Amino acid sequence: MMYTFFEKEHSPICDKEVLKSLGADGLLYDSRINISDYFSDDIEVLKRRSIVFDDALNVAGLYDLLKSMSRKLSAISDVLRSESEIGDKERSIFSAKQLELYFEIIDEAEDYLAGLADKNSFSSDEFKNLFARIHTVAVSREYHDLKEGTRKLIEKITHIKSISVGFNFDAKLSPVEMGILSVNDKYIESGKLMDKILRMDLAPSGLQAVEPIIAVDKTLKSDEFELLQDSLLRAVDKIFTRAVRNWPRDIAKYIEDQLAFLLDLLPDMQFILAVTGIHKKLLGSGVPVSKPIYHEKSARIFRAEGLYNPVLAIRMSELGQSGIVGNDFEFDENGQIFILTGPNNGGKSVFLSSVGLTQVLAGLGMLVPAKQIEISPVDRLFVHFPKYSNSEKMGRLEDECLRIKEIFKDLNAESLCLFDETFSSTDSEEGCQIAFEILRAVESLGARALFGTHFHNIVRHIEDEKAEGRCVGFDYLSAGISHNEKRTYKITRTKPSGKSHASDIAAKYGLSFNSLVNK
Repeated sequence: MMYTFFEKEHSPICDKEVLKSLGADGLLYDSRINISDYFSDDIEVLKRRSIVFDDALNVAGLYDLLKSMSRKLSAISDVLRSESEIGDKERSIFSAKQLELYFEIIDEAEDYLAGLADKNSFSSDEFKNLFARIHTVAVSREYHDLKEGTRKLIEKITHIKSISVGFNFDAKLSPVEMGILSVNDKYIESGKLMDKILRMDLAPSGLQAVEPIIAVDKTLKSDEFELLQDSLLRAVDKIFTRAVRNWPRDIAKYIEDQLAFLLDLLPDMQFILAVTGIHKKLLGSGVPVSKPIYHEKSARIFRAEGLYNPVLAIRMSELGQSGIVGNDFEFDENGQIFILTGPNNGGKSVFLSSVGLTQVLAGLGMLVPAKQIEISPVDRLFVHFPKYSNSEKMGRLEDECLRIKEIFKDLNAESLCLFDETFSSTDSEEGCQIAFEILRAVESLGARALFGTHFHNIVRHIEDEKAEGRCVGFDYLSAGISHNEKRTYKITRTKPSGKSHASDIAAKYGLSFNSLVNK
């Protein structure tokens, strides 16, 4: 049975494409980690996981230890992948090197634990149990005996620097027999015996050739060199076989029983390191972060104070900028479907991503980008942001329709949908009508949604329906703009003004009749 920190739930909450749409693929995506393994809608699982993250972030030196352990475990993993391509004798070397890496990990963890000022530093059972298990291995007699035996074997193998070979000749000085005289831990020195005699320098100085050493690959033909190399390798192989003859046959079983649990932890370690790295960046940015207060999935709660986009916050911090804008937002009985409008470049897309990323981070058990938040996990997070397949056989509208059709295959009451400028590629009146039909369908299934749009006419459709007692869960959000037409990036719960302020942007670039004609 595998030893892990976290059970893998393979939840379909969101995939890499969703993370990419939210702008978080560079933040959360890691080729070594299958992020969908770590999403969960189990509140107890998420709470326990957050305690593990707290330890990795706050216990002195733990993050650096995990990085070192992860590097060495990755090396063991590489060794194991290579092992299938080698022979039985070489496999013993691989086992020995594998053991060496395990010993380094165990000893490093033991040294770390011994150096902790407070032995009760860990709050999570996961880290407590891990270090208890490592300590049990480290103090065992079996571990110490195997460690010493491995050290001696590695010395025998890695300290071979040269081999002395002897020949027996017949009367015609033709070699008739050959044997290995010695295996040496020193290199043979190049030299001429006659020079030593003439200098009267007869004191032993290690291994010395009678004549200068010649680079064989430069003096022999390729087939002759390969023949010599093959012959010597067979000789070394015989020596090595003797060295490992007494290598315990149950080494593989010892690794499996006592040490392989560390390799089982590698994916979880890499996940913890990735999460802790994000937490460090957010805290280093000086922005507020908070632990989610979780509610059951069926409660469908999302109530945030000071919500912001974590990707933008980190990017601004790296550029030496500050002043990220936070927004308060919640879904309630009067607002399950929100229409978000406002000026171009007013922060609509950033806000939509903020909501989506907060739901993603909460679904992993992480700190979230808000002063405080109450939140329910979701069954699925669906994102429909601008994207075009560039297919010659399909227009943009068809592409959008197909993508939205896919959403409705799995949409349910515990899902959350984020739409940004959906159907903006078509006529505004037609696009507005299609969007309205889709949002009504989302509402009828009980799901929640945010719909960022320039279709201000959609408000008229909604208000007409509200007058008839329908669409009661629809409400509006507007991206703010100050009295002097400057963007505030504040999102307020209010009816839209009906202006996208596109003309402001056009004027900024001189795209008015008078400006263009004068130029």
